[in-house]
Amino acid sequence: MAAKSLKIDSLELDLENPRITLASDQRDAMQKIIKEQKVKLINLAESIADKGLSPMDRCLVLRSPSDGRFIVLEGNRRILAAKLLKNPSLVDSLEMPEGHKKRLQKAALTFDPKKIEPVDCYEVADRAEGVEWIRRRHTGEDEGRGIIPWSAVATARFRGRDAALQALDFVGQHGGITEEQADLIAGKFPLTTLDRLLSTPAVRKSLGFELVDGKLETELPPEEAMKPLRRIVVDLAEKKKTVSDLKSKDQQIAYINEFKASDRPNLSLKTGKLKPVEKISQKDFTAKPAPAPKKPKQPKAGPRTTVVPKSCKLNITTAKIEKIYGELRILQLAKHVHAIGVLLRVFLEMSVDDYLTKAGVPLTFQAKGGHTGDKKLAVKVEEAIDHMVANGATKKDFKGVLAGLKDDHHPFAIDTLHAYIHNRFFTPTEGNLVTGWDNAQRFFETIWP
Repeated sequence: MAAKSLKIDSLELDLENPRITLASDQRDAMQKIIKEQKVKLINLAESIADKGLSPMDRCLVLRSPSDGRFIVLEGNRRILAAKLLKNPSLVDSLEMPEGHKKRLQKAALTFDPKKIEPVDCYEVADRAEGVEWIRRRHTGEDEGRGIIPWSAVATARFRGRDAALQALDFVGQHGGITEEQADLIAGKFPLTTLDRLLSTPAVRKSLGFELVDGKLETELPPEEAMKPLRRIVVDLAEKKKTVSDLKSKDQQIAYINEFKASDRPNLSLKTGKLKPVEKISQKDFTAKPAPAPKKPKQPKAGPRTTVVPKSCKLNITTAKIEKIYGELRILQLAKHVHAIGVLLRVFLEMSVDDYLTKAGVPLTFQAKGGHTGDKKLAVKVEEAIDHMVANGATKKDFKGVLAGLKDDHHPFAIDTLHAYIHNRFFTPTEGNLVTGWDNAQRFFETIWP
């Protein structure tokens, strides 16, 4: 469609916002967002009053049945905060702690709607088009298609270059590391542990480095300077050494003393002239390191079109459940969200019933008066997980399912799965279905190993 510049009052909150259960009207949507976000919404409102809306983020909107109005598919928190700032009388009509009301009313006194109006938006043709963009923003990296959070290394670069980052970049650019090692460094590299090592004077002295005004410098030829730094970076990246191994000065010196001759710099080759490692280029090396072996290219994965990813293989031994699983693997998200939602709920209960029956756990309970009642699905799921853990499974593997037992807003909440079948006003979204399956996949893999 096209970019839009819209007034705050022309924007409606989304009654099907995934952050909340289905809302009946605009006031109900406001109240549910306030309850779900708590103080986070107040902090956001104060930020908007002070600095305005982020220039990097547009709201995603869909034309409303109400003439001249638009439904906010992405940006509901921002728009609600703006509405409360622009119309502070709304605050008194909504339920929230008195302290939050006072903060909102104080922020409203300094809020100038002209700072943010008209609001930058982008209109999509229908909800299905919006779902794909929202899924990429809120359901993780998706192999690079979604938003990728900064690593510790990227955060350090943004805040300023310290000695550890200078050493890491030196090794990364000139150390001939493999692609696998580069991937480890780009991930959760323990930059603070490297910084701890290089901040110890005795370590720097034994390696031939000095810190001058925050710059890591050396008198060694590049080849000699590279030896110890490459060893340290690779050991940390591959977790051969961890923070607990290198906490004290004695531990650090003992680690350096473990180095083989090939990892030790020849300090007798010092030139007498300090040079920052940041200023060392590839042409300064007398012998270029061998190029890192190239990793074979993997075929590009296409966009996720079904709720069950192609990589998921379950060994289902019950015929009917196996057929339901087969349908979940082929039904297209873009066309069959209702069918997928219903089948997902049925697949969950049948799988759990099958598991508990084989484990000898009853599906019923003795009610008052001697009557027998059927256990609720949430109870059966919890009992299945307890049995799995008692038989050697790791409880944290089922965090996504356990969260759904306690949080009504979770994509795999039992009440949400019930609503797919019983609530005629509740429509599943592609994003919630995919996230729900991903949260439960480890659980299903344990049921059907």
